[in-house]
Amino acid sequence: MKLNLNLIAILFLLIAVNGYSQSKTKIELKDNWYHLNGEKYFIKAIGYEIGARPGQHPYEDEKKDELELMKFDLEKIKEGGYNTIRTWSQYSETQLKLVQESGLKLIMGLEINPEADYGDPKFINESVKEVKRFLKYAKNYDCIISYLVINEPQTDHIHSVTGKAFVDLMQLLVDTIHENHPGIPVTLSANAMISDYMDESLFDVYAYNCYDHNEGQTATMGFKDYIKGLNELNGLDKPFITTEFGYSVSPEGGNGQYGSNTLKQQSDGLISNYRDLIDAGAVGMCPFYYADGWWKGGDKNKHNINQPEEWFGFWGYKDLNDKYGSPRPVWYAMRDYMKGLIISPKNKSIHTKTQIPLELFNDKEVKKVVVKYLDEVIYSKNIEREGYFADQITIAPDGIEDMELAFEFYDKNNTVIKNESIMILASKSAFELPKLTIEVTPDKDLNDGSIGRIKTKIETKDNFKLVGDLKLSFNTHLGWDVGPQATFSINDQLGQKIITAENFFNIPDNSWVVNASAGIFVQYGKFIYKIHDQKIIFRGNWANEVGRK
Repeated sequence: MKLNLNLIAILFLLIAVNGYSQSKTKIELKDNWYHLNGEKYFIKAIGYEIGARPGQHPYEDEKKDELELMKFDLEKIKEGGYNTIRTWSQYSETQLKLVQESGLKLIMGLEINPEADYGDPKFINESVKEVKRFLKYAKNYDCIISYLVINEPQTDHIHSVTGKAFVDLMQLLVDTIHENHPGIPVTLSANAMISDYMDESLFDVYAYNCYDHNEGQTATMGFKDYIKGLNELNGLDKPFITTEFGYSVSPEGGNGQYGSNTLKQQSDGLISNYRDLIDAGAVGMCPFYYADGWWKGGDKNKHNINQPEEWFGFWGYKDLNDKYGSPRPVWYAMRDYMKGLIISPKNKSIHTKTQIPLELFNDKEVKKVVVKYLDEVIYSKNIEREGYFADQITIAPDGIEDMELAFEFYDKNNTVIKNESIMILASKSAFELPKLTIEVTPDKDLNDGSIGRIKTKIETKDNFKLVGDLKLSFNTHLGWDVGPQATFSINDQLGQKIITAENFFNIPDNSWVVNASAGIFVQYGKFIYKIHDQKIIFRGNWANEVGRK
């Protein structure tokens, strides 16, 4: 049969114009990881908005593609070591084509209003209609590896429109995307501190915006364990990604770690967060974010020095006429840190076997990895390709031993391009650790009382030293307010086998859910970690559909 060359030419033209009719990238979710084309894939993303430069408002101004500036940004993002971008709203088809051509992957946020009435038929229909509209072209692009259907829905608002309405809308949007863009995972970007009570099982992936502001459960449990706790509450049965985290360098307006950080604190903080979030089980990271958003303080033409939200960027802009910007120190710090990511062993992990799983995610520069303990090489391996790498490290602890493992990543010239230490606690046999547990009153329904009580019990163990004071939090979920916190000294009980404390908190009438938590540092040699516990209590049955069972 003679081929029609004109027909073939037309078909190729249609593919070039309309994108890819079939996905080239096969996405699988298994073993709590993303697998792209059969390979484990660690998402090294960065939050990115176009149309948010000085003098622009991404949600109020007329939307423009800005392809020239977007191309510049995407090139810089790739050079910075990232493999993915995360957005807060959907892209046009021409923007999607540009992302496709760049080689970057995309976690695409959808502009579904988190403050709307989730049960309003008009809002529901408009939301589904808009999702279907962009899916008509989005389904043709295999750069998309996830959708985020909503960003940071608030507790009080979900209560007011009902948990059922929220869950029904989320399920409808998930089903709509699954039907129109099969094979692409769907989740939301919940805020960890205000959505800890939320059951995310209806989504394909667990996802949270995670900020280390040293309050609430971060104060009691530590940043890593508080996020790890969310992953555990979800069941450890799906991939877990962090959709925001970051440090603001606003000159003024700071509160704790929220704003007024130095450039060095931003760099150190992002690396510390990255480490903690990997240790919490994350297989995808989306720090917040590529460029400052001048619009966040209400005046898009002014960079407000006392508005922390305007200063989270890895790139800054000197004035209204600066369209390209320049990188801050955090940009280079993160670029170098991401060259070799240590997935396992995790920092502050405990091991009772001589074989420790080694998991790395390397970029193309890494050609060799060396692990040292007490200046002796205990592991060395040449790396043949970029991406996921797995092996084992053999250790020989003498009793219970705090072991600081020094990792070194080398390039083709045998030059160290990254180093990082991982602290573990190791033993040839199982051993008992100190334990902290809490009893909370009321324990089943906040309607059962106006005063909350946290009764803490600490079971100590020899050779494990309690460090500092007991920290307590009664997170009442009133907007962004994390609720009352307390510090309790245990100095007069040190040396006892059992240490107890009792603390009381007022329960506001408009608090619909409380997360009560307590924690304290424990030290064994250089190994310092937290023991902690938390309990989530609801008011009545409003959260039957949306809350954890």
